[in-house]
Amino acid sequence: MPQITGTVRDVAGNLANGTLSVRAKDVRRNAAGDALVDERTHKIKIVNGTITASPVIDPGPVVISLSTPGKYRTWEAVVPTGTSVDLWDVIGQYIPYDPPVVAAAQQAATDAQVAAQRAQDAAADALLIPDGGTDGQALIKAGAGLAWGTATGGGGTTVVEDPPGSGLYTVTSGLTEDPDNPGLYLI
Repeated sequence: MPQITGTVRDVAGNLANGTLSVRAKDVRRNAAGDALVDERTHKIKIVNGTITASPVIDPGPVVISLSTPGKYRTWEAVVPTGTSVDLWDVIGQYIPYDPPVVAAAQQAATDAQVAAQRAQDAAADALLIPDGGTDGQALIKAGAGLAWGTATGGGGTTVVEDPPGSGLYTVTSGLTEDPDNPGLYLI
């Protein structure tokens, strides 16, 4: 069963004074399995930054409170087995921490997702508006996509580039709705 050790400093590097309080999170069986652990709080002094005279703490779920001038914080944590454990090793995994490298990686992941969506959209547009048509041709249903082809069947079909020079075409007559695909028209 470990004692809690460690050094506490403020953000400017000054050694802190204060109190570390530890108690079982809930009533539970001890690690040895031969006794009950109650929720009594043990106060441990922090003098000149050093956690002093920690009692031996039964491994398991605990509530740890750190009180230094002007600040009081509490964490639910798990004390591991061993003979001593640094305070940071007990509470560190329970403190939300977003260092710049993590924030940058998260932003890069978001940027990659946006770029992937743009690529998918561009690919979808390429399937809908294929290159390679020549004057007088129209987009004609071909399998699951569209292809340039010569309009046939409908007689009197007129294909007009609209607006001129845009590469977009309008069929002005000779349209028949495709019965298998409502909203699509046969030329």
